[in-house]
Amino acid sequence: MLDQQQSVSGTNKPLLPQIAQQLTTLDPTQLAWISGYSWALSQQNLELVNGADVNGTATPAQHQAIAAEAVSPAEKRRILVLSCSQTGNAQAVAQHLFEQLQHTNAEVSLASAGDYRSRSLVDEDIVLLVTSTQGEGEAPEEAVPLYKFIFHKKAPDLSSVSFAVLGLGDSSYPKYNQAAKDFDDQFEKLGAKRLFDRVDCDLDFTAQADQWRSDITDHLQTILIDTPTSSNGAINGATAAGVDTAAPVANTYSKSNPYTAELITKQRITTEQANEVIHYEIDLGDSGITYEAGDSLGVYFFNAESVVDELIELTKVNPGDKVNLASGAEVTIKKALTEYLDITETTPQFVRAYADYLTADGKKDLAAIVDDTAVLNEYIQERPPIFIVADHPVNLSAQQLHDLFRPLAPRLYSIASSQEEVGDEVHITVRTVRYDKDEKEYQGAASGFLADRIEEGDEFKIFIEPNRNFRLPENGDTPIIMIGAGTGIAPFRAFMQERQAKGDKGRNWLIFGNQRFTEDFLYQSEWIQLHQAGYLPKYDFAWSRQGDKKEYVQHKLAQRSQDVWQWLQDGAHFYVCGDANRMAKDVENTLIDIISKEGKLSAEDAEDYLNELREEKRYQRDVY
Repeated sequence: MLDQQQSVSGTNKPLLPQIAQQLTTLDPTQLAWISGYSWALSQQNLELVNGADVNGTATPAQHQAIAAEAVSPAEKRRILVLSCSQTGNAQAVAQHLFEQLQHTNAEVSLASAGDYRSRSLVDEDIVLLVTSTQGEGEAPEEAVPLYKFIFHKKAPDLSSVSFAVLGLGDSSYPKYNQAAKDFDDQFEKLGAKRLFDRVDCDLDFTAQADQWRSDITDHLQTILIDTPTSSNGAINGATAAGVDTAAPVANTYSKSNPYTAELITKQRITTEQANEVIHYEIDLGDSGITYEAGDSLGVYFFNAESVVDELIELTKVNPGDKVNLASGAEVTIKKALTEYLDITETTPQFVRAYADYLTADGKKDLAAIVDDTAVLNEYIQERPPIFIVADHPVNLSAQQLHDLFRPLAPRLYSIASSQEEVGDEVHITVRTVRYDKDEKEYQGAASGFLADRIEEGDEFKIFIEPNRNFRLPENGDTPIIMIGAGTGIAPFRAFMQERQAKGDKGRNWLIFGNQRFTEDFLYQSEWIQLHQAGYLPKYDFAWSRQGDKKEYVQHKLAQRSQDVWQWLQDGAHFYVCGDANRMAKDVENTLIDIISKEGKLSAEDAEDYLNELREEKRYQRDVY
């Protein structure tokens, strides 16, 4: 380093005391910038003399040029903010991080995993991954190609990549944030350099995610030289791929600002002998709300008063007692149980907390269950909280009862209509969950709300949840194969409405499964009409409770092996909607077998083929 008493030109001109004093007030980032600037200045002294004014000082333009060169190494750092989202939460966090990082001197880009080419990962510099987890600890649907890419036997060398991971999950599931853990571990195994320890967020993720974003930004600013942004608040090189970065439009509706809509049609579409499935038509009025075929509808709901009253009675709580919500607001326990808490879903945390209350009261009823994770996970299956409280009653305070439950979250349903066909309406198809105990009937939270507590003409709050990873082909001439079971038929009704309204010429093939042809053939007349009109030339139906042999959609798929392969060779897009852990997995395994058999490929090559279809958006799933 240069002595403070020596100038950069080698003369004995001392550093002015006021400058030395100013240097003591700078933080490490600012000192790093000054160091780079001074180094550039020392290296260009002769150039400055040649182009300087008569006093030997640089002009303002020359100083700007020096500053640019001084920070050029930092400007070469590239940051990719990559979201792996199932319901939009991870994408929203990634969007906020992207906006925040635009104030650093780096080339910042934003991408969703569904639009990201996995092979590009090896060329990245800094990767900040925000991911949710779905199903049984699996990566979000849009992130499956990326997940398979890094876990492939020919997985890439990521030693040139630096990374950090944020996970958004639900601690009530045994494999909490498993996708985030998998990405985090595998990145490190492949040689990537860790920038920051992984952070796992639960359902109420906002505060923790905000802190992570702040910590990440601060950490990066020890690596990057922080410089002023351009006049529009962005830097050169800031880009977004596959994510809408437009500023919110005033008066738009969203999850945080739902629309109060009117129910205009409510129609059961199964017989009395079958599981209750109801078709709902909802008026969007003059809201200006738009959606696309493949999107979901979010529904806000209230809990059943009968269940709320039973919980209060069993725990001997005064319904008028006040409690503090997670937001800090104070309401009565009855209002909290009705409007703010999820009292229908049993989580391991609920059982453990309730067991502690029992133990404090001298009861060991649940002690053995909570001590064994496997037993606990089996215990909570199809056993709502009210059943547990009824079997093991204990006196609680209002706040204790409140603290047992998680915040109430809206439910998402696949949209069963196209705006091309229905205009300012949105349709959904919902199976009503019902179960009995001790001669009492109970309902699912949201499905019961819609079926039993909302009638035509009533209003409730809704929002659109976009699903960019479940979309019809842009080219209407492209053939499609649609596989759905039960209410998984909903988005395909929307698909067919849209294709028919637009006059698309692509061939359509539906494979639908349910229990019985005569009892729960959902939208039967519509499918017949589509076939007769030529819009559904090919169809197959599987009935699991009709006849001596159970038949499911994957069986029909296997029977049409050659046709499936030919359609894929013709460029068909393949869609699956339904249960993630059973039906969708069975269909995928069958599809891999078909690709292997008909394409004469090994099982591994068949999986790679299917992954290519995912990346090309020719294999899309809407699973739950």
